[in-house]
Amino acid sequence: MKDQQKWDYFDQGLDLFDDRKYEKSLKFFEKALKIDPSLENAIAYKSFVITELESLKSSLNYIENNIKEYPEYGSLYYLKANILSDLELFQESNDYFDLAIKNGFEEEITYYGRAYNYLGMGNCEKAIPFFEKHLETNVDDVQSWCEMGNCLNQLLRFAESIRCGEKALEMDPDYYLPYSYQGEAWMGLEEYEKAIICFEKALSLNPGDENSILNRDKILKKQ
Repeated sequence: MKDQQKWDYFDQGLDLFDDRKYEKSLKFFEKALKIDPSLENAIAYKSFVITELESLKSSLNYIENNIKEYPEYGSLYYLKANILSDLELFQESNDYFDLAIKNGFEEEITYYGRAYNYLGMGNCEKAIPFFEKHLETNVDDVQSWCEMGNCLNQLLRFAESIRCGEKALEMDPDYYLPYSYQGEAWMGLEEYEKAIICFEKALSLNPGDENSILNRDKILKKQ
């Protein structure tokens, strides 16, 4: 009876969370945790609510306390890794992704976070393999195609960057960022007319795109 009740409370909390009724959802997650303090899903969602109602640091404290209680839960290390990434503590975040995997968490789910952590650290060589692994199973992630293209530009791998932009545009032809990064790639290849076309297209979709404005102006000054 109680086992079913805790899941009923959790499901009610989840519905309220999805509706962004965070204070009400918290009450149901706490009811579920009162029945079973070790309920992994409820711990996770309570941490999400704390982030929304208080702060990332409050959520981090909550997760750390639960890691002390349930050190075998790989998901808690994963949650901590994501919070640390949001706090721009990128290397520490990657260390906790490692701990999540060691405690049985699925490695594949960590590829996304690791890619963006390495991007945040400016280490594009290490970011790209994780973007590639992530995109193998998440081919519709437009943003990650864009950011892998950005990384490839940093490494002067311009032709590959252009292909990443093409992948992104197949899924969202009205997104400015693939055009902006493709423009950089064409610029790197000294194909300035093609670069201008990309920057102009990016700016038609997002007039405030500083990257496209600066790079377009650089080319125009040379002409």
